[in-house]
Amino acid sequence: MRSLSLHVSALNDDEYSLFTSSFADLVASDSPLTTDDDFDKHTVSVRVARAWLRGRYPDLSVSDLDQVTTSLSPSSATFLTTMT
Repeated sequence: MRSLSLHVSALNDDEYSLFTSSFADLVASDSPLTTDDDFDKHTVSVRVARAWLRGRYPDLSVSDLDQVTTSLSPSSATFLTTMT
């Protein structure tokens, strides 16, 4: 099974704003991420994304969280990347 990917152009303005702010929070870059090219340089590991999701959505059960992470990255290599 392939990892899920989504081009940022497929997002509406609200979704894009939420995605970019959440992704910037995830990568915790020393310099601000302001352009699509800035986001294109980063990936987030399953472990980091899982911990972030667990903190962001504390009511989400661990089994549901495991199912989400497995669905998005079956190989567990990387979880989130951006495509511009």
